[in-house]
Amino acid sequence: MLQKRSLIALLLIASMVLPFTGSVAAQDPQVIKVGALYPLTGADAGWAGDPYILSHQMAIDEINAAGGIACLGGAQLELVKGDTEGKAAAGNSEMERLITQEGVVAVMGSALSGTTLPASEIAEQHEVPYIVPNALDGTVTDRGLKYVFQTVSTLQGWGADDVAWAKSMGAQTAVITVPNFTFGAEVEEAWKHGIETEGIELLASFTYEGNAQDFTDTILRVKSADPDVWFVLGNNQAPQLAKQAKEQGYYPKMGMISLGSGFGSTFFLDEAGADVADGLIITQDFAPVSALNVSEDLKARFKEYTGQDLGGTYNTTYASTWLLADALEAACSTDPKVLAETLRTTTFTDGEGKWGFQWPEVSFDEKGRLEQAATVIAQWQNGQMVAVWPEDLAAAEVVWPVPGWDDRDGPIEGAPITQATESAQSAPTSDLMAYLNSDEVNAAALSSDYSQAILADMATEVDTSQYKKDGPYVIAVSQQDASNGWGNTYNVTISAYGDQLVEEGILAQPVLTAVTNDANQQISDIENFIVQQPDAIVVEPLGRAASTTVIRRAIQEGIPVILCANGIEGDDFTTRIDVDFYEVAYKSGVGLAELMGGEGKVVVFNGIAGVDSTETWQAAALDALSQYPGIEIIATEYAQWNIATAKQKMEAIMAAHPEIDGVWAGGGEMALGAALAFEDASVEPPKFAMVNVPNGFLRLAEEYNYEFVGSPDPPSMSRYCLQAAVDILQGKPVTKFISLRTLMDGAEPYDNSDFLQWYVPELNDDFIPPAAVDVQSYIDGGFERK
Repeated sequence: MLQKRSLIALLLIASMVLPFTGSVAAQDPQVIKVGALYPLTGADAGWAGDPYILSHQMAIDEINAAGGIACLGGAQLELVKGDTEGKAAAGNSEMERLITQEGVVAVMGSALSGTTLPASEIAEQHEVPYIVPNALDGTVTDRGLKYVFQTVSTLQGWGADDVAWAKSMGAQTAVITVPNFTFGAEVEEAWKHGIETEGIELLASFTYEGNAQDFTDTILRVKSADPDVWFVLGNNQAPQLAKQAKEQGYYPKMGMISLGSGFGSTFFLDEAGADVADGLIITQDFAPVSALNVSEDLKARFKEYTGQDLGGTYNTTYASTWLLADALEAACSTDPKVLAETLRTTTFTDGEGKWGFQWPEVSFDEKGRLEQAATVIAQWQNGQMVAVWPEDLAAAEVVWPVPGWDDRDGPIEGAPITQATESAQSAPTSDLMAYLNSDEVNAAALSSDYSQAILADMATEVDTSQYKKDGPYVIAVSQQDASNGWGNTYNVTISAYGDQLVEEGILAQPVLTAVTNDANQQISDIENFIVQQPDAIVVEPLGRAASTTVIRRAIQEGIPVILCANGIEGDDFTTRIDVDFYEVAYKSGVGLAELMGGEGKVVVFNGIAGVDSTETWQAAALDALSQYPGIEIIATEYAQWNIATAKQKMEAIMAAHPEIDGVWAGGGEMALGAALAFEDASVEPPKFAMVNVPNGFLRLAEEYNYEFVGSPDPPSMSRYCLQAAVDILQGKPVTKFISLRTLMDGAEPYDNSDFLQWYVPELNDDFIPPAAVDVQSYIDGGFERK
């Protein structure tokens, strides 16, 4: 969800259909051209050309496959390449061509600061956004340019952090060596400034020939100075320099420290080998192995597509391409001026599955510099780039001082660090979660007719022009009552967000609300709403078949209907916001079976009979468990999504079946009830899997070290369902099904290796995370922990 959109950007919406007023005519809105300006030929092409192009292209392929830019009719992005040749003159000429001849809406690049700086002046003159995800010089955004957006942290910051870190680790003397080109001089200056600030003795600082093949003289000069730390910058020749240092048997007293991609890329690792890379300290804006919640699937896909590990600012290049797509979506325009204004004034918060692996949110300061860009100090350990600083991102202890080449008896490896955090930055994905996100499991989870229909709806655009009207609006909501934690979380969330929209002048009054757990009563409630003629109705259907006819009547009356959390039969609704019921339940079933080692006795709990979610979840979980011949279902119970009911039924099942190895619950309230039964009986708990994970279960999981898998269908989705109603009334395009995973964090499956980020200690056991409005609203709504 994009928040804090400026008044200026909103006022510009009226002009979004106007053609691009630059030096070329507007392009076909079905194709949006985006420039990529890099050294595709020349000495730096190997590390600064194709790998960056592939990083952009991978993101573009994914964006297009996901439907393109929905606000612009599903327009597809096309990457148009420009070759700087590593030279300023060529870069300027190509920037001019991309803008004036190709008609790109933005340009991304250009890896080398020496070509990025002059090219940025050309972009500024033409008022076309220039997104810089991999050129490190802070001068890029220190000049007050309005059309330049630097998404990577700067070499000046990296240099200062390098030296401060080395000083904190005991370094007292240093030598600096850099290649003899502009970037080398900039890094040398940054390191020198840091050394002076920290009071480290600089023994020597000199350059080497950037295109050299023999680095004997450079290595001997450093060896003669005998520093604690060797600050060394590399380019495409970095592998040769490191290998020759090893051949000559020289390693500084404490270690070698670098920054940027020269010593930090897959290219370097492949050319130099892990035995040479191990121990080197590299400063960048990201490390593939860190406390960030980066899926193993993304890292594997990125490596397969680009040939590079997810690092070396290739990560930022990929993430920035997704960010550009979000900016196009928010601007709803191909006008570069509107796009630039959107980047300047918007705080982007919906990064899940896009750029969220790297940044919690995105906003730019007055210089055009990304406010959330981080500095990460990493170390090559056993052939992997592992974060060792700062503490909240570190995945392993640093090995320091680094043993010399001849003093090692194996790979360099620091002790792993277990992160316990309540933020979205969490421990690396477990092997189980990597398996659940694998192609094998995804294919099975999405193979059902149910999932195939959802995938088709996700690709189906809805014409909302018939509903477009001026606000403020009146919106009615029909949902279950607060007799369980899921329903109350849903109700509090939608009410609180409705109040927020009233304050913002978007709604004319608080949402009209009808609550019940009876499908027949819900039909009557919706009929009453139709008589009142609200601008839109948000419905949590309590019966897949029962609700169909009355919802069709609302549609026929010209009222858009947004299905939230459940589906109905047929397609007589406007849009549905949810997760794929079959997929989440199938994955939780596979997860339980894997936790159990593929065999054992399982108890299955279901919610309310006849409800779409209940029946689909149960069918999917049983399908998954049936793939494991060693799994035996010993009891199946409906427990009304109620903790007390599930506890009582679990106690009866335990009396009849003393040996229970796993519990699957189509609603985490029932998993919590089952867990409480085991705790009260002082019996060793089984493995658990569930759709949705209550706050209370997370509390017990932390206390008793439960092994579990949770597949969220978060009730706080109601916020996004209400927002979808507003979007439709404002004429914004939507698809027939909108995946909750594209709207909010906390909708992806997780297990006991990574769950504290979703636990809300201020709230009681009944609350179902994550929170989508302020915690005080949930406290006021009855969730305060006593």
